[in-house]
Amino acid sequence: MFSHLFRRLFHTLHPSRAQLFGVMSVLGGVTLAVMLISAPLMLHFESLHPEANVKNLGDALWLTFMIVTTVGFGDFYPVSLGGRLMAVPLAACGIGLFGTLAGYLGSMILDRVVRAATTDMLHEQNSRIETLVSQNRQMAVAIKQISEENSELNRAIVALAKQNSALNQKIDADTNEILELLQQQHKL
Repeated sequence: MFSHLFRRLFHTLHPSRAQLFGVMSVLGGVTLAVMLISAPLMLHFESLHPEANVKNLGDALWLTFMIVTTVGFGDFYPVSLGGRLMAVPLAACGIGLFGTLAGYLGSMILDRVVRAATTDMLHEQNSRIETLVSQNRQMAVAIKQISEENSELNRAIVALAKQNSALNQKIDADTNEILELLQQQHKL
């Protein structure tokens, strides 16, 4: 059951094996070191108290493991002042170790979510860019057509301007001729 859960988690999060092994090794090593250092001290403090239920190193290891993992079954517990004072930093160490593990797993999950969101945003951005490129091409074709039509209109305007100029010259000539005729008739 747990192996399936861990395989699924590992497959989902895609951490590098070396990175995951490194984090687990450090956390496991620190936990083991804390327990191996604390168990003999816990045994020493508890063995001095007459009501102590920790009688041997195995009991002390079990007690330190329960304190570090913050499980605390209650079958063994410190009764001496030294044992109780030692339990406080052990529990804090356990909370810190599991907090570190939770933070590491949380950062992996967040990294995956951010990566997925970034990928989605990039796909969306690429889609927008492709749409803009397509619209740009369509506008370029429309601008070219308008430019060609504008060129044709300009040529037509130039031709009309020439015709207008010729007509204006003819009108001027006809007007001058009519004026001369009118002046001649008026003189007669």
